[in-house]
Order: sequence, then C-alpha cells, then structure tokens
Amino acid sequence: MSSPAKLFDLYIKSSLHVALAVTALACVTVWELHLVHDYLLYAFIFSSTVLSYNLTKYLPLAASHTIQLSPLFRWIGATTVLSFLVTGFLLFYLPAGVIITAAVLGVFTAAYAIPISEGKKNLRNIYGIKIGVISVVWAGVTVLLPVINQGVEFVNIPGVVYEAVQRVLFVGVLILPFDIRDYRSDDSSLGTLPQLLGVKESKILGFVLLCSCLILEGLHQSGMSASFLIFFVVAVITALMVRRSMLRQSPYFASFWVESIPIMWACLLALKNFF
Repeated sequence: MSSPAKLFDLYIKSSLHVALAVTALACVTVWELHLVHDYLLYAFIFSSTVLSYNLTKYLPLAASHTIQLSPLFRWIGATTVLSFLVTGFLLFYLPAGVIITAAVLGVFTAAYAIPISEGKKNLRNIYGIKIGVISVVWAGVTVLLPVINQGVEFVNIPGVVYEAVQRVLFVGVLILPFDIRDYRSDDSSLGTLPQLLGVKESKILGFVLLCSCLILEGLHQSGMSASFLIFFVVAVITALMVRRSMLRQSPYFASFWVESIPIMWACLLALKNFF
C-alpha cells in the first residue's frame, strides 16, 4: 500500500472523517437556524466524536486482546488520547447546558457499546433499536448542542423542531448503506432495517424518509429558497448513494463517500452564505 493510501486509511479508521461529518452537520444547523458560529463548540464536537467512535469501535477489541500493536492501532491510540485531552480542555470553555447535554448523549453512546453489567446486552444489541439510537445521538449533537450553546430556550428558536426531526430521519437514511454492507456479517439479533425488511424494502423506506426530509425542509425554509434547493441536491445525491448500496461494496463507499454527504451539504451552505 502506497504512503498516500496508508494515510487515507489512517484518516478513515481513526474516525477523523466521521467526526468531520458530524461537525459539518452542526455547521448546517447554525446556518439554517441563523445562529452564531462558535469554533470552540465545533472543536469540541469534532474531538468528542473521534473519542467516542474510537472507544466504541476499538475498546472492546483491546479488552479482548484481539488488537495487534500495528502502526495503525498505535496511531488510533494516539489519536484517541489526544482527542480525550482536547475534549477535557474544551469543557472549561463551554456553557453548563452544553456540558450536561453532551454528558447525557455520552451516556447513551457508552451504553450503545458497553454492556450495563456482566451478561447484559448493550444498546447496540437490543433488537431493532440500533438505527434509532445512532440517529437520536447524532441529532442531539448536531442540533441540540449548537442551539443550547446560544444560551436561548429551545422552544424560542423557530425551526428547531423541524431541524431535529429532519436530522433524525436524514441520519437514519445515511446509516442504511452501512447496514446493507454489513447485512451478512451482522448478528441477526441486531434487527437492522435490512434484516427486518430486506435490502430492497429498506431502500424504498430510505427514499420515503428522504421525501419526508424534503417536506420538513420546505416547511422550515421558504418555498424555493437557496437553502431548500441545496438540500434538494443533497437529498438526490443521498438517494443515489442508497440506490447504489450493495451487499458487496468498495471499501470506502460507505465510510468515505456516504459520510462525505454532510460535509458537502455544509460546504454548499458555506458557499451560499459567502456569495
């Protein structure tokens, strides 16, 4: 593997790309709700996402001693430690409401990966709720944290409910290519949508959810506004990604291209606001 390919692999497997996607969705919320950009909050969201994803993915492997100390896992370990330090440092500069909300979401994230007690299931292994837990946590991080960070009441922000519901549905659609990819390797006890409905039916449901997201965007934004047109483009690209999702995918189809969709959405909104 060439050096650029190794660096790209490190970037994906150390959760830097998914953290960038989550941070991008927080930026989308700020632009759509006309809030103020807070780069300390963005840094906190990025570092805490790297930390939580790496602990979720690799801590069980480390505990079972199935990880070899290859350069890849040494890099992941260093990235995780650095993310922990940055996250802890930034806590001193964020409002109490953000810290409390992040802590609650952190508990859900921990419960998703770690069994409550010996012999008990974690949230991920409770039949049928995996997609819901991930979608709600992502919505909490990317909608609630930016809103609470402004120091205003949730109910006083026009469009917050639309934004939160839309985010849950949209993230649920983004998860589908991953669940389709893992259809054969996932334990049947997970009850993912492809396992429950079938691959074709899950894709149809994904299209229905995207149409629901478009309706919510239309209710939130005015008519044929630039923001609505941008989300229409994002929804079409997402639909194409879902349609192209197969049981056998290229290694980075879901983990890079699908997770790049929120980044593209944020970049398009940034260009709109720049011009």
